[in-house]
Parts: sequence; structure tokens; C-alpha cells
Amino acid sequence: MKQTIGFALSILASVVMLAVFYSGPASGAAPAKLDGKQIFLAQKCNLCHSVSSAGIERTMKSEKMAGPDLTNLAAKQDAGTLTKFLRKEGEINGKKHGKGFTGSDEELGALVSWLQQQKK
Repeated sequence: MKQTIGFALSILASVVMLAVFYSGPASGAAPAKLDGKQIFLAQKCNLCHSVSSAGIERTMKSEKMAGPDLTNLAAKQDAGTLTKFLRKEGEINGKKHGKGFTGSDEELGALVSWLQQQKK
């Protein structure tokens, strides 16, 4: 009888431990904050664009293909306009962005927010 109770308790403990370990993060846990600067670099936006306020210089040497320094520029646009522009769904000053953003909507939102904060 004691062996049966001990066995049942060990099975129950194993099931509870598995449920705890494989249930994922606690529901009250805050989602990880996305870093706009890291997204900018990961998407290789610095090939064409500098952000001097963040110490980022473009890596492309060709002046013909270079985009503008984005310090102060994004602050002049609303988030919706920038989002559409970076997805190549809209224009700014009659021009479309050279390359469409390929990340998630959350990453794009973090990037746009970060760019809008880049001011001298």
C-alpha cells in the first residue's frame, strides 16, 4: 500500500513539474522591449543611412546610392506615414523608400518610434 501511494505521488509530482516547466512564461510577465537601434542595424538600414545622433554612420561609400542622415527627419513625419513609407506602401516628398522593411509589425513600430526620437 505504501509503495502504491509513493509511486502515485512521484507520478503526480512529475506531472506537476512538467506542467510548470513547459507552460511558458508567467502570464503577468512583460514582453521583451524591442530596441529600435538594434532593429535599424539588423535590417542593415545603415548601408544607406546615417543617424548621427546615435553615432551611426552609413557604410555605403557611393554618394549616388546614399540616403539622408535620419537625425531630425523622422521627427517631422507621423508614425503612420513613416510606417507606410518603410513598407513601400506610401511616398514622402513624391518618392518611395528604396527597400521595403522586412521585419514584423512590432519591429517596424519600434524602429519608427526610435527614429522619431533621433533629434539633435
